[in-house]
Amino acid sequence: MEPASEKWFVITIADKPVGYSHERVVMGAAGSDTILSASDTKMVLNRLGAKVELRMLSSYEETKDGLLIKVGYEMQASLLSTKTEAVIKGQTIEIRSQAGGKSYTRTLNFTGTLLGPEGIRQISQKRLRNPGDVVEFQTFVAELDAVSKGSRKVLARETLKIAGKDVPELKVEEVIEATAGKGTAWLDDEFEAVKQEMPTPFGTAQVILTDREQALAAASGEELPAEMYATSIIRSNIRVPKARSLEYLKVRLVHRKPELGWPEIKSPYQTVLSKSADSLILEIRRPKPSEKAAGLPVAMNENNKQFLLPNAYIQSDMPELQALARTIIGSEKDTLKAALKLERWVTENMKFDLGIVLAPSSEIFKNRRGTCVGYATLLAALTRAVGIPSRIVMGYVYVLGMFGGHAWTEIWIGESWIPIDAAIVAQEVADAGRLYFIASSLYEGAGSLAGGGAGQQVFGQVDIKILEYAGLDGKKVAVPESGRPYGVNGDLYANQWLGLELLKPPDSGFAKLDSVWPETTVAVIEGPKGEKIELQEHYLLPWKAPQDSAREILDRLNIPGKAREQKVSGRPAIILEAKTKAAMVIIDKPEAWVLIAEGNDAPKWLARAAAGLKLL
Repeated sequence: MEPASEKWFVITIADKPVGYSHERVVMGAAGSDTILSASDTKMVLNRLGAKVELRMLSSYEETKDGLLIKVGYEMQASLLSTKTEAVIKGQTIEIRSQAGGKSYTRTLNFTGTLLGPEGIRQISQKRLRNPGDVVEFQTFVAELDAVSKGSRKVLARETLKIAGKDVPELKVEEVIEATAGKGTAWLDDEFEAVKQEMPTPFGTAQVILTDREQALAAASGEELPAEMYATSIIRSNIRVPKARSLEYLKVRLVHRKPELGWPEIKSPYQTVLSKSADSLILEIRRPKPSEKAAGLPVAMNENNKQFLLPNAYIQSDMPELQALARTIIGSEKDTLKAALKLERWVTENMKFDLGIVLAPSSEIFKNRRGTCVGYATLLAALTRAVGIPSRIVMGYVYVLGMFGGHAWTEIWIGESWIPIDAAIVAQEVADAGRLYFIASSLYEGAGSLAGGGAGQQVFGQVDIKILEYAGLDGKKVAVPESGRPYGVNGDLYANQWLGLELLKPPDSGFAKLDSVWPETTVAVIEGPKGEKIELQEHYLLPWKAPQDSAREILDRLNIPGKAREQKVSGRPAIILEAKTKAAMVIIDKPEAWVLIAEGNDAPKWLARAAAGLKLL
C-alpha cells in the first residue's frame, strides 16, 4: 500500500473562514489494488446568534482506473450522526442508511459507469488542455444519495498565489447536475484542485489549499463567524395583515442569478402565471381537502408506500412514537382532524433550537428540540405512525415582514397533498403565505431535500415582491408597484396594509420602523427623557383562547401587579402596569397587538400610545 497523500483546505463563505476540509488519498487501500479517497469536513456557522456545527465524513473506494466500488458518508448536524454506505454491484447500488440505532436499506439502478474522485482526475488529465476543452462523466454524489452526470470545462489558464508562491493553474467550470449549480475549480499540474468556488444562499463558498494549522483554526469555534443566515432573509415590500389566515397570495420572484434557472414547481395549490429567465410570477391558493378522503389507516400501495414507510430520518416504526401517536388521535378517523391533533402536540411540546440543522425523528422525539425542519420531521413521523402518508416540503414562508427559508409537512388526503405546519401554525390547513419548491419523503436520504438542486437555485438567490393577497373574506387586495410599506406624516405613522395608525405625542420621535422577523417590532416611539413605547405584532395559536394567549405574553414581560381589561380601538385589551414598565395586549384575532412602555411614568406613556392607536 502506497503512503497517503494528504491536503488541508480552509473553507470561507463570503470571504469569512467557517471551516476546513482534510483530504487523504491512499493507493492500494486495504491490501487490494484499489484507491481510497477520504474527506473530513467541518464547518462552524452562526445562525441568528446560535452556534451551528456541521461535520461530514466521506470515502470513495475505486479501482485503479477510477471506477467506483463503494461510497461511505457520515453527517453530524445534531447530537446524533447519520451514516450511509453505498455499494456498487453491476448496474445496481445497494444503499444502507443508519440513524438513531436503526438501519434501512434500499437499491438504486443506473446505467453507464460511475467514476470516483480519482477517476474524474484521470479523465481530466487526459482530456483537458486548452480553453473550451470539455470532459463529461457520471458519479455518485454521497451527500445526495444520487447518481448524477457531471462535466468539467476549461475556462482559462491562470496563476494563483499558493503558500506565497505563484503557481500556474488550469481554471475549469464544474457542473454536477444533481446540485443544479456551477462551481469553479483551479487544478494543479496533477489535475488536483487547489481552490474551488461555489454559490451558496449565504454568499460564495471557497475551499482553498492551506496548511493544517490554518485549516483547523478556521473551524475551532473559538470566535464565532459573522452572522450569515440573516443574508438569506428576504424583506417583503409590505407587511401582510393576518398572515396566518391568508387564502390567496400572488408574488413576483426576481432571480439574482438567472443562470441558475428556476426549479420545476409541482404543487396543486401553486400556479406559475408567467416565467422568464429572471422573473417568475407565482399564485398560491390555500388548498381545501377533498371530501373523498378515506379513513385511517390509509391502505399502502406502490404510489404511496414511500410516504408511509419509515426511513433513516422519518422513523415512524419506533414503538413508543407509535403508541403516542395513537393516544393523541384517539378514535379519530378523519385524516385532517387526526393530523391536526398531531400538529398541535408537536407545537406544544417542541422547542426551537437553532443549533440543530438536521436530525432523525428518533432524536427529535427524545429531546423535543429542533428548527422548522425538526418540527416537520417529527410531525411526518407521527402522521405515518397512524397511517397518514406524509412528506416534508421546503420553500419560503412569510412571517413578520419577510420571507424566510422554511420547512413544513404535507399529508395526502383524498387526491392531493395538503400542507400543515407545526412551527408556524394556521387555523387548520396551512395558510397561503408560503412558497413551496422542494418535496421529499426522505426515502432517498437527507440529500433529497436539495430537490435536484432546487435549493441552490432559489434559496438566497431571489427577491420576492407581493403583488396581491386575500384573507378569509376572499377579497383580493392589489399592491401597486408604487406601494410603500408604511408612511409617516408628521406625528402619524400609517400602515394601510396592516390596517393601523399610530399617533405619537408631539414631544417624541419614531424609530425602528423597518424591523422584520425574528423581531416582532412594527414601530417604536422614543420620548424626550429616554421613554420608549414599542408596538409589536404577534400571531396567536388557533386552539388557545385569545385571553389566555394575551396573559401568556404579559407573563413573559415580568411586570408586577394585577391585570385589568378595557377596550382599545374597539378591541378587547388586557393591561399590566408598574411605574417603569407597562404593557397591553390588544386582541385582534388571529393576531394580537402588543404595546410596551418603559421609562419614568410608563403607565402615562402607555395610555398616550393607546389613545393614538387606531385599528381599521
